[in-house]
Amino acid sequence: MGSEDCKNLLYDQACLQVWADNVWNISLWMQTKECYKCDLLKKESISNNRVTNIRLNTIYSIWLDLTNDSSHNNCRTLQTFEEHGVYQWNISKNFNCSQIKQISASQDLFMPFVYALLLIIPSFAAWFFISYLQRTYVVPSVFRFASKTDLDIENTASSRDVPIIDGSDDFGTGSNEPVIIHPQIPTPVKNNSYRITSLDTFRGISIILMVFVNLGGGHYWFFDHAPWNGVTLADFILPWFCWVMGVSIAISLRSQLRSSTKRKYVFGRIVRRSIALLIMGLVLNSVNNNNLSTFRPFGVLQRLAFVYFIAATLETIFMKPQPYFTNTRLDVIRDIIESAQQWIIVIILVAIHTSITFFLPIPGCPKGYLGPGGLYNSSSNFNCTGGAAGYIDRLILGENHLYPGTSKLVYQSLPFDPEGILSILTNALLVYMGVHAGRIILCYQYTNERIKRWIAWTIVLGLIGGCLCNFSKEEGLIPINKNLFSLSYAFITGSSAFLIFIILFLIIEHWRLWSGSPFAEIGESKFDYAIPWTQYILQYTSVEVATSE
Repeated sequence: MGSEDCKNLLYDQACLQVWADNVWNISLWMQTKECYKCDLLKKESISNNRVTNIRLNTIYSIWLDLTNDSSHNNCRTLQTFEEHGVYQWNISKNFNCSQIKQISASQDLFMPFVYALLLIIPSFAAWFFISYLQRTYVVPSVFRFASKTDLDIENTASSRDVPIIDGSDDFGTGSNEPVIIHPQIPTPVKNNSYRITSLDTFRGISIILMVFVNLGGGHYWFFDHAPWNGVTLADFILPWFCWVMGVSIAISLRSQLRSSTKRKYVFGRIVRRSIALLIMGLVLNSVNNNNLSTFRPFGVLQRLAFVYFIAATLETIFMKPQPYFTNTRLDVIRDIIESAQQWIIVIILVAIHTSITFFLPIPGCPKGYLGPGGLYNSSSNFNCTGGAAGYIDRLILGENHLYPGTSKLVYQSLPFDPEGILSILTNALLVYMGVHAGRIILCYQYTNERIKRWIAWTIVLGLIGGCLCNFSKEEGLIPINKNLFSLSYAFITGSSAFLIFIILFLIIEHWRLWSGSPFAEIGESKFDYAIPWTQYILQYTSVEVATSE
């Protein structure tokens, strides 16, 4: 290989110059540290008395092993390379290996983030300061922007339907005088349209991140999906979007049922939305591939269609038009009591997923296999990629109709589709976590009641997910895995969604430190943004709250 190989390095590339001084029959074997329990593969034969230039990928640390084919001597090291850096490794007589030295400076990959923060942080600080001046009436009224009144989300229903006695708000500065609201007979009404700005903001943040990742994520490794086990920032985006969708489902359907809309009409809308999402996903998949022999039927929109249908159908069947209220001590868990039937069905779906995953016989593969196949574990289960989930998809559709998979680059695995059939069940669990977050809004009047319950869900889900994966990347009964949408992955991403929503809810709805702009506008269903199908996702998965259609 010539010296020109160290010029014009691309993204995530570095150059290693290996110099062999009177040493013959040398081979360089390599493997990324990310490839768990993988054997090293031969990369290059090193020429004697000359420099051999080798381009390397810098995303992961790399195991390097120089071996002498005649004497069986070797030099083995684990090295982290930086993008566009040039490194030198010398091998002298008697196979003495020097340390790898960097001879050309690499680029600082995080400087764009530094520049962005230097721009964004002062801008937000100025915006918060102006907002504070507006709230304190320092700024003349002619210069003030219009602001929303107190949050009123479905509590128009709660305040009419149930007696509420409350003192001060633990999270604010409300009055200590008790407020008593007597129940009234509910009448079919069509409420004014209110939106949860923090929910729109969360959805908008997810969409922005989704667009950024789909456009390459600046070629940063944490904006790319994990090859198999483990998670990056990119792996949280779809779960967050699904969770937000679940919150919207709960609030929208309660509003429709309160307005005396018949359940069969509500179910009809759910079916139409699900079919529309499914068709749009298929059409978008056909844009770049209209060959039926290799057409991929799975995709993100198709996944959203299925999980939306499951969660919304459950709520349409079992949700009560009015909040559950007993005037007993059980009222502290009325959100759980009200959704008990739905949770039983969701748990059954998860049990079906777990049973298939661990007990389905797979030809040539061990039961309960959760690995990527390929080079994993010394290539012992090369054709077992994804275990039961991968086997079902390949059996029904064939390899030609599946996504190549994020594990192919590292593990040389078989094609595996992260939006496959079996993982729909655990994805539905995640959506229903969002549904329950929405139910907490519907069942409880005050911020402190909601926040306490959301915090409890955050902690419980995080602990369950952590225990399943043994708080590690590769170990545990069920490793955290986005491709499989494993149980641990569903619990941990659900916990993170609760946590982020708590923060946004307090900042935007309760303390009113931020309007949510510009993410709130992006998160509204009327906003058309960036990628062609964003408006369609919003139209069919985000709904105005406390309003019937």
